[in-house]
Amino acid sequence: MVDEVIMMKTQEPHNSITNENGLTLIEMLMAVSILVVIGGSAYFAFKTAVDAYHQTEARILAAQRCRVAMDRLVTDLSNMRVSLQDPELGLYTQDGPSQLGERDMLSFVTLVKTDPDPFIEQLASFQAQNAAQTPMPLLSDVQRVAYFVGPEPSPGEFTLNSSNFQASLTGNTTEEQGGELALFRVTTTALDPEVVISGLLQTGEAPETDENGEPIYVNIAPLVAGLLSFDLQYFDGEAEVWRTSWDDTESIPSAVQVRITAQGETRVPLNIDIEQATTQNQPTGMTQATMVYLPASATTGGF
Repeated sequence: MVDEVIMMKTQEPHNSITNENGLTLIEMLMAVSILVVIGGSAYFAFKTAVDAYHQTEARILAAQRCRVAMDRLVTDLSNMRVSLQDPELGLYTQDGPSQLGERDMLSFVTLVKTDPDPFIEQLASFQAQNAAQTPMPLLSDVQRVAYFVGPEPSPGEFTLNSSNFQASLTGNTTEEQGGELALFRVTTTALDPEVVISGLLQTGEAPETDENGEPIYVNIAPLVAGLLSFDLQYFDGEAEVWRTSWDDTESIPSAVQVRITAQGETRVPLNIDIEQATTQNQPTGMTQATMVYLPASATTGGF
């Protein structure tokens, strides 16, 4: 009997299921979907952080460019010398509003730090005369300076483009006419504004000699590239009002408010208003502003 039972069990088919480790197709698709979602979220978060870093860096660089130009303008205004009787030592301003931003102009006579120092150079000149050498011409530290907006020069170039210079002053610059703008600082030994500044603003080119044929020192330096706005306001201490320009030849303003806006990473197209770009949450750059109180001794005219 026992032998029959053993034989019957031996003859039964083997129906046991073998357990093997593995994933089904549905489980694999679910795992891949979860990995895609996690990877996409991580990439989006990483890209957002990188974009925010680059935008912040661009805004910091734009603020630094504005600050450098602001410090230079503040220094020049602090050393300004104006004579109410002498037109050569006059203060000249121009208000240049446009739909793309303010493009003002300011010109005055100031004390500019020269390299080398004129007194040291004069001493060296006397020593050269005693040694029978040809003395070098002296560069006066009393110069006329002008700040204005012009077309941004090409990389590696520091000259103005006269073909679109007037368009940039009047606010009619188009994308085909030259593109971006820059803030320029001009220093010249010709104190008369008609000699260099007027010609420069009219044609975009500075003369090399005066009416007597004498050479003129002119230095044109772009301070801020990618400029959006250069706005100047003048405070009348007597009337206690702010003016967009200063045309009073019998007095000087008590203070000058300077506002410079430079582009950040994303540049605003020239056919879009700054206010419109701000409303559309488009980054328009960084703005720096300051107020300079003019010294009471600025009207002495003595050097």
